[in-house]
Amino acid sequence: GGPQSAGSSARVGAMKRLFGAPKAAPAASGPRPSLSDASAKMDSRLQDLEGKIAKCEEDIRHYMEPARAAKNKPLVLQTMKRKKMYEQQRDQLLGTQFNIDSLAGAQEQAEVTVLSVEAMKAGHADLKGRYSQLGGIGDIERLMDSMADLADEVSEINESLSASYIVPDGFDEASCEADFAALEEEMKMEVLAGIHRPAATPAYLPAASGAIAAPGAVPADAGAAAGVSGDGALPSRG
Repeated sequence: GGPQSAGSSARVGAMKRLFGAPKAAPAASGPRPSLSDASAKMDSRLQDLEGKIAKCEEDIRHYMEPARAAKNKPLVLQTMKRKKMYEQQRDQLLGTQFNIDSLAGAQEQAEVTVLSVEAMKAGHADLKGRYSQLGGIGDIERLMDSMADLADEVSEINESLSASYIVPDGFDEASCEADFAALEEEMKMEVLAGIHRPAATPAYLPAASGAIAAPGAVPADAGAAAGVSGDGALPSRG
């Protein structure tokens, strides 16, 4: 066992000297870039490429002036190649940015979905807790039955309180209705016969102390004190 382990250790040492020891993984220097950071970086790069493409177009027009077009043909061709290179880089970058923006949109949608699910779970738990405080449908039905019984008791109490106990025995609603009909018929007959009897104040009602006398009327006590007869003439002398 000893010679074999020594030989393997020697081979490992030789391989390390030949290829070198494996490098340790580099430590993270900071937070990983987000998708929005990557998209913003691409925006900056796209603006730079657009500026370079515009500069190439300007140089091509400058080189293609009639006085120097034939002389500057190599420059024009080189500038056109550079412009196509920038355009290709721009198109590739646009495609990459589209993918990043799509992924960022999906990530935001996932965050909204998770937030919505958590809110729904919390709302469901709260609603369930509130309904559990009611005690179930049995307690609600018993409460409604108790309220109906209480309403019936209140109605019976009100009927008892509104009953009349002052009317003497032998008086009922039917006899009063009959007397009323007879009196009404008697008054109709008197009106047809031309008999007019002014309604007198019932004896059990107090006299109207604030009644206003008709214009020109003389109170009876005042006329007697002044010696005026009932027909309004003054008494004769001697």
